[in-house]
Amino acid sequence: MVLTAAVHLPEESELTVQEVNLSAATLRAGSFHLGKYCEQANNEFMLCRIEENDPRKCINEGKAVTACTLNFFRKVKSACLNEFNQYANCVDKSSGDYALQQ
Repeated sequence: MVLTAAVHLPEESELTVQEVNLSAATLRAGSFHLGKYCEQANNEFMLCRIEENDPRKCINEGKAVTACTLNFFRKVKSACLNEFNQYANCVDKSSGDYALQQ
């Protein structure tokens, strides 16, 4: 895509959201449950990306996915932080590609 004066680029304020500041192992450990918890928001985002073929038009759907992810990990933290941290540590240390091995 060539950028010209006719191309609208979003302002930084439109793009700014709270980041999901977690390690790869933590995201991997929660991935199955996160995928189910945020399935609807993620499906809407992916559908928008496919239909619009322009990621700038799907900013709000992307923000919804990020908000859902943050909400999921807040619930994990309040309900089962110790158990989840043990599992994430296991995933982190089990192998270089985060695959569970014994």
